[in-house]
Amino acid sequence: MRLCIKLLSLLLVITVIYGCARPKGDTPQQKRDYVQQMKNDTLARLYAEKPFTRDLIKESVGYGVFSNFNTQLLIVGSGNGYGVVTDNSNGDEIYMKMAEGGVGLGVALKDFSEVIIFNNKEVFYQFVTEGWNYGAQGDAALKYDDTGGATGGEVPLNSDVVVIQMTKDGIALRATVGASKYWIDEELNNL
Repeated sequence: MRLCIKLLSLLLVITVIYGCARPKGDTPQQKRDYVQQMKNDTLARLYAEKPFTRDLIKESVGYGVFSNFNTQLLIVGSGNGYGVVTDNSNGDEIYMKMAEGGVGLGVALKDFSEVIIFNNKEVFYQFVTEGWNYGAQGDAALKYDDTGGATGGEVPLNSDVVVIQMTKDGIALRATVGASKYWIDEELNNL
C-alpha cells in the first residue's frame, strides 16, 4: 500500500511539473506564434512520415494539431497540452487547451504530438464546442532526440474522426481507457 501511495505521489509530482504544458511566450501573440510553429513542425513531420495524410487533411472538414505531455504510473494516467483547430471550410483557426485522464495498466512519460482529422461537420463543431473525446489507447514508445522508435494505436469510438499520435520523446508501455477534454483557450482567441 505504501508503495502504491508513493507511486501515485510521484505521478502527481510529475504531472504538476509537466502539467503546465502551455505555449511559450509573454503575450497572447507570442503564444499564438508558438502554437503556429508547433502546428507547422508537426504537419511537416506527419507529411514526411505518412504522405497520405496530406490528402486526408486537405479533404477533411477540419483538423486539430496538439502538443501533449502525458504520464502514467501503474493504473492512473494524466496529461495536458495545447493546440489549434482549423476549419477547412473558411480557414478559421481556434486555439484550444486539452487535458486527459485514464485508467489502465502501464507506465508512461511521453511528450507527443496529436493530429485529429474530422470527416464529419457535426462532429467537428461538437468537438470545438464540447471538446470531449473518449477512446481506448495502446502504445509502446522509447524515444529520445529522434533515436528509438514508437508505435501506437488509438481506437476512437466515433469513426468520423482519425487520430494520429507521434511521439517526440519519452517512454511508454501501456493500454488504457480514458477521456480527453479539449476547450477553447480564451486568452489566445481574444484578438
